[in-house]
Amino acid sequence: MKFHIYTLGCKFNQYESAKISELLENAGYERADLEDADVVIVNSCAVTSEAKRQSLQAARHFKRNSKAKIVFTGCAVHDGEVPNFDLVLGNGEKMKILEYLDKMGKIEAPAYFLDDTMDYSISRNPDRTRGFLSIENGCNWSCTYCAVPHFRGTKIRSKSIKTAIDEACHMVNSGIKEIVVSGINVALYDDNGLKLKDLLYAMSQIDGNFRIRLSSIDPLSAMELEDVFSNNSKLCHHLHISLQSGSDVVLKEMGRNYTSDDVIKTVEKFRAIDPLFAFSVDVISGFPTEKDEDFDKTIELLSTINVMRIHAFPFSPKNGTKASKMKNGVDDFTKKMRVKSLKLLSNSLEKHFREKLSGSNQRILVENIKDGLREGFSDYYLKYSLKCNADVGDFIQINV
Repeated sequence: MKFHIYTLGCKFNQYESAKISELLENAGYERADLEDADVVIVNSCAVTSEAKRQSLQAARHFKRNSKAKIVFTGCAVHDGEVPNFDLVLGNGEKMKILEYLDKMGKIEAPAYFLDDTMDYSISRNPDRTRGFLSIENGCNWSCTYCAVPHFRGTKIRSKSIKTAIDEACHMVNSGIKEIVVSGINVALYDDNGLKLKDLLYAMSQIDGNFRIRLSSIDPLSAMELEDVFSNNSKLCHHLHISLQSGSDVVLKEMGRNYTSDDVIKTVEKFRAIDPLFAFSVDVISGFPTEKDEDFDKTIELLSTINVMRIHAFPFSPKNGTKASKMKNGVDDFTKKMRVKSLKLLSNSLEKHFREKLSGSNQRILVENIKDGLREGFSDYYLKYSLKCNADVGDFIQINV
């Protein structure tokens, strides 16, 4: 029996897909390209309405154009009605997929997170260079725009440091050169009082030629990691900050627990470690209460702190959230124009950041070879293409 997994959304979803692949392969299933698969598993995302639409669109496409059994799973299962695919599994069932593959219909335990644990790990990683290590599941914050606590649960489940370190060691020994630490909200990691900074420090003590990259985190929680990033050659000098807005008024309406000044202080702390410390950010455009002056403050803040890249998303209301009940003061055209402005700013800021690096030596991890060029990312998470004789998985030093 052959299977193919199509993954949408966050790094945690990618980690879970890798685990599902391992479970199926250990049971005798064979990974295959889409056209050759007997079973196609769509691991969906619903963090935005567009993400859910894309997830459903992909599954419908596979159903129309394939004779394979379609298994639809992930967060979109918990977000309203789902079409009648062959098998629909909730987030609580996806890790037990072998128990359900011979069944049909929808199987979902809405309160799965009450008994859920993070006691599993991956021993076989599908990527030759980068491995995702998910350490935490669930979120109990009350951001007014976010439905993730509904999809993933409000009970926080953290992987033990021992399990995480054993998994990281296995990754390094199997040739993984970049470990991406991820979770639904990594800031909430807690293994009997041991926090995220303790885990990152323990990981950085593992022998081997590899680097550690941290996935998305909020500004205040990032500030608590200053010490572990100091004088630590394993941790990439790049953070992806879930900023969302540069307006204190909008941040308060969003239920975020920081201000624009907190963001500036966080950046200053890490730029004291490395003047070129790189920040990429998530920004939501067109939150219901976002006025023109609020958007202007966001642009001003992003320019002030010189972020390296902006991931801009138009606001889309999610059922069951407080923001979905707010009077929407931003029309779709304005949202699109604001997103366009943010993307233009992102291009300008990334160009400026690259110019600041001009003449410096950067470490690149070769992840792909295309048309004779080696492609890969630097520690600062900038992509480069170059001619050389390196193999996939090699670190190379280049002058940029």
